[in-house]
Amino acid sequence: MKKKEKIQLVIIGLVIITTALFLWFQNRGSEKEKRIWIARPENGTKTQRIAMSIDEKEEEWNLTVESREKTTEEIDRLFSETIQILNECFGIQDGGKLVLTDSVSLPQSLPETGADIRWESSDATVLTKSGKLQREHLKEVCELYLQARVYLAEEEREYWFAVEVPPYASGSEEALLYEAQESLLALEQETSGEEGFYLPEEIGPVTIGIPESSGSVAGPVAAAVLCLPFAVVIAKRQEKEKEKQRRAEELLTSYPQLVTKLTLYTGAGLSLRGAWERLAAEYRAKAENSGKKNAVGEEILILAGELKNGASEAKAYEAFGKRIALRPYLRCVSLMVSQLQKGSGGMRKGLQEEVRLAWEMHREHAAKKGEEAQTKMLFPMMGMLFLVMAVVMIPAFFSM
Repeated sequence: MKKKEKIQLVIIGLVIITTALFLWFQNRGSEKEKRIWIARPENGTKTQRIAMSIDEKEEEWNLTVESREKTTEEIDRLFSETIQILNECFGIQDGGKLVLTDSVSLPQSLPETGADIRWESSDATVLTKSGKLQREHLKEVCELYLQARVYLAEEEREYWFAVEVPPYASGSEEALLYEAQESLLALEQETSGEEGFYLPEEIGPVTIGIPESSGSVAGPVAAAVLCLPFAVVIAKRQEKEKEKQRRAEELLTSYPQLVTKLTLYTGAGLSLRGAWERLAAEYRAKAENSGKKNAVGEEILILAGELKNGASEAKAYEAFGKRIALRPYLRCVSLMVSQLQKGSGGMRKGLQEEVRLAWEMHREHAAKKGEEAQTKMLFPMMGMLFLVMAVVMIPAFFSM
């Protein structure tokens, strides 16, 4: 079975399966009772689109659906789960403190329980209500409280978390950087009446300097300039390869017509040399009238010119085959050279056989091109198939 037939069978099978599934879902939907069930959300509210009709008038309306009212026991359980989740998030054990050495992310809501949370800090200079920690100025351990106001089912409760914030360890990188920052601030204030000031090269173990501009394009430009010659060489090489492939494709396409004309002219009584000269004259006249050139015609002109300048036929044909360097042309050149050496008695028969081979090769080449085109079209066809399946299946799922 050919590749084309396999692809067609796969597509047909997918279409049949899609149609069967669509009909099955439609039948299931029609068997259901007409009453529509609207499930309430676990927490909060949701909007349900409602279609209403009277006589021939249709209208759509948004219905706001509230979550189910919870019992007191359920609300207590949700508050307990909320605090448990927060303790696990902060890594707090029973009755323990939250020790912070860096900023912390304070959740504003918990989807697991549907709780909304608002935070407050007893000392916003150290820990803000957004969770940002500022302990550069601390000289000793700071103890504060973090308040969480939890809102659940229109009920509010407050919880307090004990927080302990230690200062930077003496001699640590953070402490040294903070001291360097304080020194620079003091220097700026001391020189407020001057036009400017010099930065110190070092403050203790901290080296001071100006960062390089992140927007500098010197590096990327230099890299681009260095890569440009390589890119040009690669682009030219790719262009040459593409041009070579286009030329080879054109020569292979023109080959059956070329050997057919050679066979006709030699069969009409022209010598092989005369046939090439006739082909060259026809191409020259056609190119002058239309202004268009082709690869095989230009090679024929070169061959006719070599013959006119006195080159031997064998050498001219061999040079013609080497310039083109394609198997069919090399086979034809080999036939012509061998017939020149043996005599031209079998030339017509050999050219007729070459014509047959050339047209068979042309048909195979055309079939191969067709298969390549079908393969390239396979992915767009599959994409369209999946799109059709989605258009058919999604309404069927929603109708369930």
